[in-house]
Amino acid sequence: MTSPYLDRAQAWCFALRTLMGYPGYAPPFHTTAWCSSSPRDVLQTMELTRIAADKGSDLVHVAFSLDVDEPLSVSLAVRQGGGVIWIPCLRLYAADEKAPIELLADDRRWSVGRRLFLTDAKLPPKHRRMQGEEIAWRRWRHAVATTASLRLGGSVWVPPGGSFEDAIPHERLKIAA
Repeated sequence: MTSPYLDRAQAWCFALRTLMGYPGYAPPFHTTAWCSSSPRDVLQTMELTRIAADKGSDLVHVAFSLDVDEPLSVSLAVRQGGGVIWIPCLRLYAADEKAPIELLADDRRWSVGRRLFLTDAKLPPKHRRMQGEEIAWRRWRHAVATTASLRLGGSVWVPPGGSFEDAIPHERLKIAA
């Protein structure tokens, strides 16, 4: 038995990954990991940054509530220098209907670069942001709505307070009915 919560979260994460231009053939934790959970508090964000450091990949985190069908927020854990920075509450942006989705912070925008690493750049012009955010959300919703049920190999669940070494593959999880 699978969990509707896990299935929904996986669909949203995979759709965002695809729309940002990260290829489906890349291993799950190649340069960037795509993860979901309930909203994180300060200690829990520290756990996510530790997982990013331990795994050696950046994290795109999509937060859900059990009673809501759409994500509440998108955040990043990005490796920089000798550490990992947490960038919460990002906004989605697409320059047009065919452009890859990017993630906007207050001072930078983040996208999947040529070598599949998250890269930052200057923000788009202010006058284009509102329309670009509407385009991105509409495309993300549409991608999720039109995606068939999927099973992503390599997906894991990390227990609260655990490290990546404690991860349990989704297919081994026992879901209570």
